[in-house]
This record gives sequence, C-alpha cells and structure tokens, in this order.
Amino acid sequence: MKLKNNFNEFEHVGLISPEAYSTAWVAMVPDVTNIDRPAWPQALQYLRLHQLEDGGWGEPTVCFAHERLISTLAAILAFSTWNEPADADYISRGVEAVHQYAERLALEPEPPIGFELLLPALLSRLESFSLNLPHKLWSDELKQITAKKMSLIGKLEIDYTQPRTWWFSMEILPEERLLEIDERILDQHGSIATSTATTAAYLRALRRHGRDSAPAAAFLNHVLQLGHGGVGFCWPVEVFELTWVLDNFRRAGFSSTDQEIAPLIKELAHIYETPPMGLSWSRAFPVNDSDNTATGYTVLHWAGLKPSEKPLLKFWDSNYFFTYLDERTPSVSANVHALTALRHNLSSFEHKQLAIRVTEWLREQLNLHNQFNDKWHFSPLYVTSRAISALAGWDDDLARRCVEFILARQDSSGGWGSGQRPGIEETSFAVLGLIAAAQAGLLTDTTSLKSANEFLSKNSAHRPSTRLWIGKTLYQPVGVTMGTVFAAQVALARHQAYHWSRSYSVPRLAVHQTAQL
Repeated sequence: MKLKNNFNEFEHVGLISPEAYSTAWVAMVPDVTNIDRPAWPQALQYLRLHQLEDGGWGEPTVCFAHERLISTLAAILAFSTWNEPADADYISRGVEAVHQYAERLALEPEPPIGFELLLPALLSRLESFSLNLPHKLWSDELKQITAKKMSLIGKLEIDYTQPRTWWFSMEILPEERLLEIDERILDQHGSIATSTATTAAYLRALRRHGRDSAPAAAFLNHVLQLGHGGVGFCWPVEVFELTWVLDNFRRAGFSSTDQEIAPLIKELAHIYETPPMGLSWSRAFPVNDSDNTATGYTVLHWAGLKPSEKPLLKFWDSNYFFTYLDERTPSVSANVHALTALRHNLSSFEHKQLAIRVTEWLREQLNLHNQFNDKWHFSPLYVTSRAISALAGWDDDLARRCVEFILARQDSSGGWGSGQRPGIEETSFAVLGLIAAAQAGLLTDTTSLKSANEFLSKNSAHRPSTRLWIGKTLYQPVGVTMGTVFAAQVALARHQAYHWSRSYSVPRLAVHQTAQL
C-alpha cells in the first residue's frame, strides 16, 4: 500500500506524543519564501508554552537530566537562531537550567539513544552565539563514548539502498553534508528514517541554500498538525504499536482468534515474513531490531503460527542479544523479550543454550544494580514486569526477585510511579507482571492486585500523559500506552473473577490505531 502524502487515512496510526527536542528542530526551518523567518512559528510557540519551572525543557513529571539537557540545548538553539528580543528570557533561563542538568549527568546509568552524537553536534552549532554554557559539558569520558560509537557506524557515508540506524540522528551532520543528500533518502511519508528532527535539519539546510523539498515539508506540516504545534521524535511507529498492543493482549489472556485480534495478527505475520524478514518500528524504515522481532515472534507463536527464528538469532553476540547490529550497549528489555521468544522452542539445543546464557546475563544485570535498568524505558517497572513473564517457570528464583521489587514499590494509593505520584501506565505494567506471577504460583497474596484495581478504577477517566519511553528524549507511544492500560484492566477483571464473557471484546478505543493498518 502506497502511503506517500496520503496522511488522512493513517492520521492516528503509530502516533508519538510531542516533545521539545524535535519541535526545536522544526522551529529552526526557515520559510521557503523568506529564510529570515520561521516556516512554522507555531513550533516556537510550543517551546514558549512548555518551558519548565526550572528553566529547561523536557518531561515535567520525571527528571531525566540527559533528556532535559538535549531538549534544552535544542530549544536554546532554536530561539537563538531567530534572535527575537522577546525570547531572550527563554534563552537565559534555559542556560541556567543547562548548568543544573550538567551536574546530574554522572548520576544517571544510561543516556538516551544518540546522546553521544547529538550533544557535540548541538554544542558545535551553539558556539557562534557566545552563551555561558558549562565548560567541558562534553566530557573526556563522553568523548571516548562518542569515538566508540563512531567506530561502530563508520564514516557516515550514505548508501541509499542500505538504510542504517544512524540515519535516524542525521541532524548531527554539518550543513554541507546534508546538502549533498538527495530525495532518494526520503521514505513514502517524506521523512528521513521517520525522524522529525533529521527531516527538519535536512529541509533547513536546503532552504538556507535556495532549495526545497516538498515531500519533507509536507511530512513536517502533517506531524505538526498531529501534535498541535509540537512534534514527536518520529512518525509513524505503526509496527511497534501493532506488535506491543497485541503482545499486551496476549498477556491479558485474550484469545488470538478474537474477531478484532485475528486480522491484526495476520497483518503482523505478513510484515514479519516480508523481506527483510523480522520487524522494525515502521515499514517506512526497514531496519529490523531484535526487540520488535522477538516480541512479534512471541505474538505469532501465540496465534499458533511458526515464524522463522533466523531474524532474531542474527542479533546474538556471545552472551546477549543486541537490539541493533551497530549498537554500543545492550538492552535488558530486548534480552527479556528474546528469552521469552527462545522459550517457545526449548527442545532445540541451540535455543536452550542461548536461553541459559541470556538468563545468566540478566542475573548479572540485576545483581549489579539491584534492579533492572533499561535503555528503552525510564521506568524499571516496565522491564521488571516483562521479566516476570519471561522467567516464571524457567528461573523462579530470579522471577521472585522481580516480584519482590514490584511489591516493594507500590504506593499507599495502590498505584506505582517513577515521578512524584503514581501513574496509570506504570501501574498497568506492575499489574500485568504480578498477574503473571500469580498465574505461575509466585504470588499468593493478591492484596496488591486488589489495591491496584482500586487505583485504576479511581483514575479510569484520566489519560496517561507522562513520557516514559526513551528515544532521543522521553516520549509516549500513544497507542501502546492505551493498549497497555486496557490490557491491565482486562487482566484484573479476569483474575478477580469479575464478569467476563465473549461479549467483553477488545474495544475500538484500544485498537483503533492498529486496526487501520
């Protein structure tokens, strides 16, 4: 199906919540008829409206210094680019916030993706504005990490027939390099690798030199409309959304033959089998990863299909699975999902040996931090919940440690949260994990689940808004979050013997995004 510039039908598919970093890049694109003014002033207005109390930009309910630093530097660059006198205070307060964030970086275990490339690129662009930024913000240690990443991705040369993961962060390239790129790199939506910041940087370079790209402009205009003046860090993530929603329905106890679910599984199977076999976050950027591939593999097995394991096994590296082939550090959640997939065929000697080695690697990560920290999600509840499902019946001792971790962090309100108060999404993660533990006989006292049910019932009218997923900054995949919350509610209803029948089917509210694929 060709989707080029056909946005209306797919408006809500794979939707990502707006955030400041990518919006700042869109704000820097000049008007095609006058490069001395912004093409989308509403993006600048979004930044003005979303400056935090501490002067920076980023997710307000949790403090992730790395993401706030990147977001704030990008916002400062956007305001400095247009140099409007009325925006001087936004810049000065932003610079003050940068000093605060810089002091916290060493306390955080893992930066967001591409941080080691994005930070030096932003600092380089900010040099000409003579701002009072902290000295050595790009530390010697970070320079070493940058060098390691560069050794993995090579010379940043572009082969239009071979998409690479680094394309997603192509805004790191200097303007002269961006000008060398032609429109063959644009996908059917008009973006580069579905990345809004990269697409904006490309269009900005073109327009500053008397050129233009109508498809890129149409893409940015569309995502601005979706975000009401702000943009998410990419669009669409329709395969990721489809995969995770189905997997959460699997965990909630739905039947794969449900009339709402079966067509979606059929669609996922088609995507999985289409070359290159496996799954990425979007068909618009077919660079597969082990996380989507492993989770999709499990969903297809749930439906009684027999997908090939080869797309997953190519990510194996001695003791764990990489998420991407040119990845610098492995992900805990990607390996949890790989273990779940491997357990579908433990009669295979190879699969069993890999499962054993992945489990030992996961044990090392848990022992090292006394909790699971993941590079793809800010909340440890996300990966810990999924680890219970992967480990129960395989390594019950490790699974019990995960259960204990979740139980110890339940709030008196019955919910869970990483911020100042519990949230619906994180509570849903905890619920799905604890129900898996109960089903495996690892949780006999269900008081925690009863309290969680009360919390979710009291807050059912609220829509989760906290950005907890880690990309370049924090983001929220809207359809995945909605599907998670609904799956937890259904799982609680089933577990606590509430009214249940075939008439309690998957509502359109939860799957209307994926059902349109």
